[in-house]
Amino acid sequence: MKRTLLVSIALLAASGAQPEHDPAVALVSAELLARPRSLALAPSRTSPVFRAREGEWQFNLHSYLAHHDGKFWAVWSSGRVDEDSPTQLIRYATSVDGHRWSESRILADDPDGPEGPGSWIARGIYVDHRGKLTALNAYREPTRQTSQGPEVWFNLRLERFEFEGGQWLQRGTEIEDCMSNYPPRAVAGWLFLTCRNSFMQMFTARRAIAGGGGWELRRLPGEPPHEFMSEPSWIVDPEGAVHLFFRDGRRSKFLYRSVSRDGGETWPAPVRTNYPDAGSKNFAGRLSNGWYYLINNPNPDSRDPLGISFSRDGWKFGRPLALRSGAPEQRYPGRAKNRFSFQYPHAIEKNGSLWVIYSTNKEDIEISEYRIADFRLENQ
Repeated sequence: MKRTLLVSIALLAASGAQPEHDPAVALVSAELLARPRSLALAPSRTSPVFRAREGEWQFNLHSYLAHHDGKFWAVWSSGRVDEDSPTQLIRYATSVDGHRWSESRILADDPDGPEGPGSWIARGIYVDHRGKLTALNAYREPTRQTSQGPEVWFNLRLERFEFEGGQWLQRGTEIEDCMSNYPPRAVAGWLFLTCRNSFMQMFTARRAIAGGGGWELRRLPGEPPHEFMSEPSWIVDPEGAVHLFFRDGRRSKFLYRSVSRDGGETWPAPVRTNYPDAGSKNFAGRLSNGWYYLINNPNPDSRDPLGISFSRDGWKFGRPLALRSGAPEQRYPGRAKNRFSFQYPHAIEKNGSLWVIYSTNKEDIEISEYRIADFRLENQ
């Protein structure tokens, strides 16, 4: 057996072929994140986008960032006290330099008034193929019990809004029964995003970039206890494989990954990786210098710190740093609000920096600028 293995390795080396990547190995070494509170802190400049105030809008989460028409644009969900309350609406703010932000305005108001059951959840902001600044927001009503089990997001639909003539206009339903996670991005000539339906089942979605047809939704495979995937982000590696990184709804405290090798058309069941996670939303992307990054909460016991790691090929990540560490005390308690926490990151690259927007304690929206040169990736 040993001789056979050695011969196989020798043949691989002689042919120049590379061994198959293992999707379960997302972290170069478990030791790198064994002590997440001890991670070195990346140099940054941090600024407030929106700060909760006593008696006003004290729940703020689901923040996203875009750059359009010479300005940064931020959107997020905003509620009075509790997460996903019936009064929840969508706010936005703008900034020329990314640090001095305008007063927030309402992008999508409470859809049916304070007595109605409906509310909005922010799902992203981006510039579409026509150059239109676009926001996606999910409409939902409270959980109801059905013969199939709890329907978590009753009457769920993903709605499209466009900024035109100095105002946000609702343009109709983008996808029925879809709680997306990030704005669509181009993958292998298609627009790609992910959805969970009202029963929290995970789907991938593709459509033609020019919008000539509807979205093709496909259920993500997976058997218990590996079927309850949540809030994925994705990258495309140099070979064209598409990687989805999932939060595990079964709370294994590790990220899961599924890799499509046909441009996102088909997907294998996700596998648990060796990358620790608090059980929160992650964000993965690629810098203009070719390096991939993965942002998450790598402390299994807490959403502090907010961390980042880097990869050359999108398979194995290393060189971890803390983006934020030592969260302040929460000022305003509420249902499902995390104390001492930084969470739900989204990031874009602009002017030589990585800009990361996130929620602190689910009450303040903050943004941090990281000079890409300070990551010192060019020396690795």
